Amino acid sequence: MKKRGEADSEGAWSGGKAKAQGPRSGAGFCLRRSESDRALWPLRSVTTAWFRARFTAHDIYEITGAALERRGIRLLLADLDNTLVPYGVPLPDERLKGWRDDLNAHGVTLFILSNNRHEDRPRIFSEGLGVPYIGHAGKPKTPSFIKAMERMGVTKEQTAIVGDQIFTDVLGGNLAGVSAILVEPIRLAGNPGRYLRYAVEWPFRLLSGKGERL
Repeated sequence: MKKRGEADSEGAWSGGKAKAQGPRSGAGFCLRRSESDRALWPLRSVTTAWFRARFTAHDIYEITGAALERRGIRLLLADLDNTLVPYGVPLPDERLKGWRDDLNAHGVTLFILSNNRHEDRPRIFSEGLGVPYIGHAGKPKTPSFIKAMERMGVTKEQTAIVGDQIFTDVLGGNLAGVSAILVEPIRLAGNPGRYLRYAVEWPFRLLSGKGERL
């Protein structure tokens, strides 16, 4: 009989929950260890725990208020650029406003958490959308997550973050103890650095691909 946390002979994911501290999302699952990669296993465990999203979606419009409500989510923190809209789009369109309304109808508050250092960018966009925000949030550091939850009067179990980046949105959410939802970036064109970042993130995105679909 296999011990909890060990994979079967086919290399499948096991259902054992890890005892090590880490986010709810991926700490309970691990890839089968082969004889050749045992030395790398501690690193892979950390990767699974902290850089793996609990949920995945192609874009924000696959995330419904009903799905969040079923999971007890009352606050949805959202990255701005390349998550809600492409870089440079100054104001929300009607489709985005409709998505916000769907969240509100199910008791979920949308809250923009942006690393943009230009104060006017998240402020103007958030005012146009009619939602609270924190700019220059410093993700993946956790103070902005904590501040947002305190402002809205919710717990980390009632909070999720949606974003397109592993090293800011997903890592920050996991460090803060909230559910992380990874979406695909809306647009990479126009900035070579975005392609480089996406390439570096790719192995971690494969791990998050094992996450639950909303």
